[in-house]
Amino acid sequence: MIALFCWLIHWIYVGVRGAVHRWRLPEPSLAPGQLELCQGQAFREICRRSANPGPRVMMTDYFAERGWNRADAMRILAEPIKHKMIKIKGWRFGGYGVTRKGWSEYERKFIWTGGEGVHISSTTGGFVVANVNSTHAVAHGGYGNRANASDIPHQQLIDALRTDAGAAMSDEGVRAREYADDLAAAVDSQDADRTTRILGRINALLSTATTAFTLTRELLPPNS
Repeated sequence: MIALFCWLIHWIYVGVRGAVHRWRLPEPSLAPGQLELCQGQAFREICRRSANPGPRVMMTDYFAERGWNRADAMRILAEPIKHKMIKIKGWRFGGYGVTRKGWSEYERKFIWTGGEGVHISSTTGGFVVANVNSTHAVAHGGYGNRANASDIPHQQLIDALRTDAGAAMSDEGVRAREYADDLAAAVDSQDADRTTRILGRINALLSTATTAFTLTRELLPPNS
């Protein structure tokens, strides 16, 4: 009876919380075609902030930074919640925790643990791009291989981050790869404000990172 009572209280709490979060939802601003990309970005950010399964992380600042309103955020995270990759935590809107299932998926798809060959090639200018011979291939260089001159500095930085990540400690490598992906998406969408914010994150990483990030440090000037 006690277990049944606790279960009932829990589901009442969940139901009331859901109603509060859905109260007076604004109109969604994201097109359906954008949801899949945003789901992956948000899921990785939750995992990165959590560092391991269980802890609650607040994502409201992340949603605001990307211009997602409450309706957008709920649509974006509906599938990860449905498939028990993450769960809502706490009473306030924006609190989430990674489940063990979600963390396993994150490790499998986004954290390269080594053990397979890495092939390095260099241009005549000495710029190195690494291609990881891995089933996950998360540290490969190149994003569209565009030749547009205005994109070259950012593209080199993206490739340098991915290259340096291969020699970095696990947590630094994961963050570097994800920042590279974020920067590539911001440059591709020509979002100057987001690009600037991500460059700030990269600089913050470099301020505490190990000596593995030699290529990236050479490309990114202080206080970018």
